[in-house]
Amino acid sequence: MNEQQQPQPQSHMHTLGRHAIAAVVLLICAWLILHILFHVILVVATIVAVVVAIIGAIWAIHVLF
Repeated sequence: MNEQQQPQPQSHMHTLGRHAIAAVVLLICAWLILHILFHVILVVATIVAVVVAIIGAIWAIHVLF
């Protein structure tokens, strides 16, 4: 009277397809994160380089004049 529905075993191809999609999504997410991190590091390095150049220019002006 009280029938419980048991999950049907998934076919091998269905599981393989899900794993393939998950791997592609993981690769895309990893690429995006690395891309964003690279740009953040590039921006920080640019800011540091500009600050060092300004400090160097100010020091050079003080030494020369």
